[in-house]
Parts: sequence; structure tokens; C-alpha cells
Amino acid sequence: MGSIFYYLETAVVLVVMFSVLVAAHELGHYLFARLFNMGVEEFAIGFGKEPIFQWMKRTYTIPIKDDEVAAIVHTSSGIDIEGSGHRPAEDMVEEESPSGKILRETTRFTVRPWPLGGFVRIKGMLPEEDGSETTIAGGFYNKPPIQRLVVLFAGPLFSVLAGILILTPLYMTTGKGVPDLSPQIGAVSPEGPAGKAGLKEKDIVDSVDGKPISKFYELISIVRVSPDKELTLGIHRQGKPMTIKVTPILEKKPSPVLGPDLEPTKEMKIQAKLLTGPNVTRVPVGFTEALAMAVSRPVEAVTGLFDMLKKPATIKDSVGGTISITVVTYDRVQQGLAAIFELAALLSISVGILNLLPIVPLDGGQMALCFAELFRGGRRLSMKVQNVASLCGMAFIGMLIISVCFLDINRLFTANQSSKPAASKKANP
Repeated sequence: MGSIFYYLETAVVLVVMFSVLVAAHELGHYLFARLFNMGVEEFAIGFGKEPIFQWMKRTYTIPIKDDEVAAIVHTSSGIDIEGSGHRPAEDMVEEESPSGKILRETTRFTVRPWPLGGFVRIKGMLPEEDGSETTIAGGFYNKPPIQRLVVLFAGPLFSVLAGILILTPLYMTTGKGVPDLSPQIGAVSPEGPAGKAGLKEKDIVDSVDGKPISKFYELISIVRVSPDKELTLGIHRQGKPMTIKVTPILEKKPSPVLGPDLEPTKEMKIQAKLLTGPNVTRVPVGFTEALAMAVSRPVEAVTGLFDMLKKPATIKDSVGGTISITVVTYDRVQQGLAAIFELAALLSISVGILNLLPIVPLDGGQMALCFAELFRGGRRLSMKVQNVASLCGMAFIGMLIISVCFLDINRLFTANQSSKPAASKKANP
């Protein structure tokens, strides 16, 4: 029953978490679209043909110039996951004002049936063969490239800011983890050499093969160069001395080498490990330090992305899709609310950064097209060029999704066969 409860709780957490992250991302697009007087037809959480319900609507006016039209009617026989696009008559009404014609526009805020996603539908975002989308009053392509560029960038920016906004108070509340330099044992993987040998959390190691040690780093230094060698650990457990024999295992892939402060260095090596770690204490931090810690996470994410691109062989161990996210969420649900909030923040930051990749239909791909128009003095790219960019981008995204799903499934089966929890792979030493 406990497992069923965690499965249900994980499903609820996933839906709520993705809905909030999507809302933050789309809020950036919406606010800046309205700032530049673009009309927004719908702000939707989720996908699907028709909204489940509407929780708010907002009406405003947009001036219409003589060479502009209120809207263009589109017809499409393709699959439309954002719905048909038909709008109630009252959502778009032309009126006369002392200063000329105006368009009374309404944005509907809705929830659609497929919960993992969302969109902001700005007027006139669908390019036309004849370029008539540029004549729509309040339309996306009716605005200069620089304004469209800002609107597109606002989504990823708000995703990153949402992550920072979550992490800052979280770090102020939970503090930062500081490894204890003493030889006291912290986390122990039950399936690792230490766990199988009987080593337990809070055990204090005071000797290795009869050689006294006083720091956890000394234990690491001996273990990492002793693969498949039986070691005799002299420990104190609740004040009682005892000995435990344990044999470190050699990891299959390089991992960061820990320094004397027990923090990772830039050096990577294949090392022997016991799959245990030092005791970690939480130290409270103030607003400034918490903010600095939160801001460092997007920087780390970008650095990690570039490192991954420089070393393609590491991609299969660094990326994950829906299955990986679900597995991590399940683990965080069991750890508590703080762990869930941290995961949500890191996912929001990741979504923001990945959306900046110059691939259509991602925001970064659309931004690349805007940059091209800026270099062309504001002249639109031809439909042929736009279609080629879209097809190439969609093909790349499709291959990426298939590859990530394959890696997820392979990782899941490998984990089940080895019966080693994901956390054990990150333990030290």
C-alpha cells in the first residue's frame, strides 16, 4: 500500500509540477507580448482539442491602422494539438473610437485535457504564403523582429527566473550541505560493498588495515586506489570498537576526484569505491548567499551542457526523458517536500536553457529566424526557408525524443538487473 501511495503521489506531483513550470514559461511570453501590444488569443495549461474549463478572461484594446486587418481565417487539415483555433465572436470586436478604429481583443485563460504542456497563442503566429500575416492588427509578425525576439526570449528567461525564485527561499530554509571532514560515515548504499559488509550510518572509522585515520579524506585516499583489495576497517559504533572487512569495487566510468575539503575537483578518474559518503550537515545561509547559490545553478547547467557537447560520449549518461524524470520524482517524493521543490526548480531551469537551443520549433530556433531577419534589415525570410528550417528542426527533435526514450528504457532495465538504486552511483567514495 505504501508503494501504491507513492506512485499516486508521484503522478500528482508530476502533473502539478509540470503545470506550474509551463505556466511560468508561458507567462513570460504572455507578458511581453502584451507589453508590445500583441493580441493573445489563449493562455492554456495542457494540450487537447477543447479546453476542460476557463478560469479567467481578460479584454483589452488594440489600435487598427488603415493597412491592417482584424484577423486572417486559416484552414488546416493537419493535426492541431492546440485546438481548432475557432474563437467566440465576442473575443474580437472592431469598434470606432475618437482616435480611429480599435480592436477589442480577449485572452482566455484555460486548462486543456493533456496536462504535461501548454501554450500561449499570439495572434498571427502562423506564416502565410503571401505574407499577409504581417497585416494583422496586434499580430506577432506585424511587430518588428526585435520585439518578436524579446517575446520569444521571455519564455526561457521566466523559466530560469522561476527556478531561481524557488531555490532562493529553499536554500535559506534548508541551508547548504557541508560535508563533515571527520571519518564519520554518512549515507550508505545497501547494495554497495559498505552496506553488504555491515557498515552503517554514523559509524566512525578510526583505522584502515591498522593505520590510524582522523579524516574522511584519508579513507577516500586509501579506498580509491584499492580495487578488489580486502580492507579491515577499525570503527566505533555507539562508542563500541569493532572491525569490519570490506572490499572496494572499481567503478566502470570516470567520476570527479574529491579534494581534502570533500568537494569535487575538475579531475576525473576511474576509482575504487565503497558506495558510502561522509556525514553532511546543513548550515543556514542568508538571502545574499542563498541567491548566489540559486543563480549558480543555471550557470552550472550551461557549463554542463557545453561540457557534454564537447564530450559526446558522456551524453548517454547525462540526459534523460520522461521515464528518468518520473523515476527521480518518485525518489524525491519519498525524500520530502524540500526535495520536490528543488527538483521542480532544476527542471524549470533546464527547460529554459534547452528552449534556447537554435532549433525550430524551440524558442531558440524561432529567435534564430528573428536574428536572420534583423541582419536582412527586417525583411522576412521566404516561406521555403522557413519550411526547411521547421522540417529540419522537427526531424531533429523527433530523433532526439526517440533517442532519449531508448536511453531511458535501457537505463531502466540496466538498473533493474543490477538492483542498484540511482543514488548509489553518486555516493562517495
